[in-house]
Amino acid sequence: MELGISSLGFIIEYGLSNKYEDLADLVLKASEDCLIFAENNNIETVELVLDPPEVIKEEHKTRFINLVNSFSLKKQIHGPFIDVNLCTHNDIISNASVESYLKTIKICREIGVNLLTIHPGLANFLINSIREYNKNKLAQSIQKLLSSMNTSDVRICLENMPKNCHIMLDENDIKNTLSKINRKDLYITYDTSHFYTCDGDINKLWDYFDKIIKNVHIVDNFSKDSDTHPPLGTGKVNFHEIFQVMNNHNYQGPIIIELSTAKDLAQSINFINKFL
Repeated sequence: MELGISSLGFIIEYGLSNKYEDLADLVLKASEDCLIFAENNNIETVELVLDPPEVIKEEHKTRFINLVNSFSLKKQIHGPFIDVNLCTHNDIISNASVESYLKTIKICREIGVNLLTIHPGLANFLINSIREYNKNKLAQSIQKLLSSMNTSDVRICLENMPKNCHIMLDENDIKNTLSKINRKDLYITYDTSHFYTCDGDINKLWDYFDKIIKNVHIVDNFSKDSDTHPPLGTGKVNFHEIFQVMNNHNYQGPIIIELSTAKDLAQSINFINKFL
């Protein structure tokens, strides 16, 4: 397994500090600090979060690309997700979401990244019956995204979601959703906290999808109703079981520590190294 860290905690820290000139500066500073931390602590992989997605814009893109390319670490990208909704029944928003990810893929290619994590979005939170329609819309959006890429040089990983998103939840809901998408060139990012909130069966998840899980977000949690990203080992997620299952399936890919603050990275790295 490749131990990695996410820039999410750095972004949140800068955002709360107000020590940035604009949103592009926020993402650039957070990305640079994350890359420096990884380099100084012998971390193999960095997952750079592009949200806020200012560095996707033409006026900021070159600065981001030059920054990332100045580090020799292995990188992957987490695409925009806060205002992105591939599964929405609003065609204007779903089309814009696909376009946002297509622009992200262009950046991936310019920094030599071959793994991009994307979110499905939020399914209807009021009417249960509409959620099946959300899955069909997600399938349409994913089909459009993958068909528009032209080549398969960037591996697209769809992330499982916490229960309040109402889509890509436990192993059965994921299986149903992926069957609608029906693509062999779509993969999964498995998030440990998201799956915990859905009371999924981790053994079945890996039995079903071990061949297409290509990225893992290592996240702890205190509650089935939250997703707060606390220091690893302080919550209720059963990492002993998770690593046992991953080892049983001979998972060799990246495991990305994803926290709400970079201040918890050292403690969390020490905790997770017990399982490696």
